[in-house]
Amino acid sequence: MDIYMTGINYNNADIEYREKFSLTTEQQDIIAKKLIDSKIAKGCIFLSTCNRTELWISGNNSLSLDFFINEVLGDEEIDFLIKEDIKKCFIVRQGEEAVDYLLELACGIHSQIFGEDQILTQLKVATDNARKSGYIDSILETLFRTAITGAKKVKTEVILTNKNRSLPETIISQLEGMYGSLKEKKCLVIGNGEMGRLMASNLVDVGANVEMTLRQYKKKQAIIPSGCGVVLYEERCNGIEEKEFIFSATRSPHYTIKREEISELLNKEKMYCFIDMALPRDIDPKIDELSNVRLFHIDDFGVRSECEKEDLESAREILSEYKQDFINWYQIRALAPKVNEISEIVGELTHCKLTKVYKNINISEDDKGFLQSSVQAATKKAVSKIIFGLRENMDREQYNELLKALELTANNCM
Repeated sequence: MDIYMTGINYNNADIEYREKFSLTTEQQDIIAKKLIDSKIAKGCIFLSTCNRTELWISGNNSLSLDFFINEVLGDEEIDFLIKEDIKKCFIVRQGEEAVDYLLELACGIHSQIFGEDQILTQLKVATDNARKSGYIDSILETLFRTAITGAKKVKTEVILTNKNRSLPETIISQLEGMYGSLKEKKCLVIGNGEMGRLMASNLVDVGANVEMTLRQYKKKQAIIPSGCGVVLYEERCNGIEEKEFIFSATRSPHYTIKREEISELLNKEKMYCFIDMALPRDIDPKIDELSNVRLFHIDDFGVRSECEKEDLESAREILSEYKQDFINWYQIRALAPKVNEISEIVGELTHCKLTKVYKNINISEDDKGFLQSSVQAATKKAVSKIIFGLRENMDREQYNELLKALELTANNCM
């Protein structure tokens, strides 16, 4: 099975390494074009989230890890030993192992917050991006669709967690465990994307006083969670000394909070909590050196499995059915050219055998042509259906031998 993936995630790499591989859609497009133009891949999908970056390809050539790493890091000057250390963080999977992993990934089994639902949206976005950019193929499209559909089935039949939390819910829960209730606490959320809005909405739900940044040029189309105030992004540091909790969740390539910009603004008699939810990181790590600041990033809020062993086994049973469906589709797809060739030959033979019959039928030439094409098409469909149907009653080796014999016989008849 010509499916390959490589990736780096929260399990095997610190945030300092992961953020180097947090790719924009433009970067993804450039790498995908090179992979396809060089015949390394027939199709590509990039999955890029705050916890993982993965490259999925289909094609006859195995994925070159060095190629991917070198393309991402480019001309960045990195010590050889560090580069080798980064390389060790990557996992490579192929074939059925890759299929198994994706099916489980879609269920949240490999997520930092075990069983979370957000990964489903991320897989859909990854597929949509690849489709819009024109570098997805039918194999990866079907694989990712199968994974998403299988995960939805698992979610309806199996409880993978006691509380199926999102990252913002988990952050709030753990912050309240450390600092007490966030009710009436003054909070600033930097970023109006999906994660920022979700964070702001959850803070409002627990009674916090929340303001969210908004860029001037996006004011008209922006969505502001109910109960949330607004501050212009350019003015995000104005009044920051009044806040207690500052969250940042943007896709900016630059820091949204810099130590030199806020060190003199903060009240030295007051403690502040900064939460960096972005990858690459939004907040200058140096602010953690300030005596009245506590800095958290996403790796500080991981929650692993709360799932019962029986529930995990049930989930995997469901996923095994979807895996088999995909394998069946993949095998049929690979066999289709041979089956179609045999069907075409039988259709031609049928047409030749019935030539005299057609001549003796007293109908118009147009009707005769329609009858001939209809009989030929019906013959092709019937033969294809029978040949594909034989797969249900034979093992793979027997079936492949039969297909070779049918192909040889059909060609000898022409």
